[in-house]
Amino acid sequence: MRIMGAEDEAYPSIVGSGKNTCTLHYTTNRRKMEKNDLLVADVGAEYHGYCADVTRTMPVNGKFSEEQKIIYNIVLEAQQAGIKKCRKDSAFNAPHKAAVEIVRERLLALHIIDKPADYRKYFMHGTSHYLGLDVHDVGIYSPLIPGNVITVEPGVYIPEGSPCDKKWWNIGVRIEDDILITEQAPEILSDCIPRTVEDIEKLMKEESLFNKINK
Repeated sequence: MRIMGAEDEAYPSIVGSGKNTCTLHYTTNRRKMEKNDLLVADVGAEYHGYCADVTRTMPVNGKFSEEQKIIYNIVLEAQQAGIKKCRKDSAFNAPHKAAVEIVRERLLALHIIDKPADYRKYFMHGTSHYLGLDVHDVGIYSPLIPGNVITVEPGVYIPEGSPCDKKWWNIGVRIEDDILITEQAPEILSDCIPRTVEDIEKLMKEESLFNKINK
């Protein structure tokens, strides 16, 4: 982060693979990644006192399995629905409601859940928080106004032992971006970081940034 111009981390990075993708704030960092794992990286830099908060989910071997891809695209669709609600005068929880609707409908269709309320087993956190001088910044949760910066970060986490087909077990996906509320359409401040399955798989084929820095 410092090499790229930031002063510090905005918060301790949350990075988990395999079963640890289903732990919301996994920070132990004691598990070795395996080739068929997903990796969830919740990372943010601090720049001139202001915090970023971004999460990406990627396949360790460079390619999503079919089940991983299905869950990933549900979360991405939910995030896109939430971002669309990030407009002036929208209720603060409007992005969350939009994301929940997508997750609930898609999990029901896949028979991962049997009742609408059961989505909470796999999407158990809010979708947005304020972002600013603190990574979870203060705010009054009133209707959104231009200048607000919030996160939109839906997720689906299916731990081993869940009451669904085993093929879904240990798939945890979160996608998070930082959104500026404007007078018009929302601005995705972290939009330069790939989000689609295709773009992430393409990125995974590139040389590591760490290798480039060390040359």
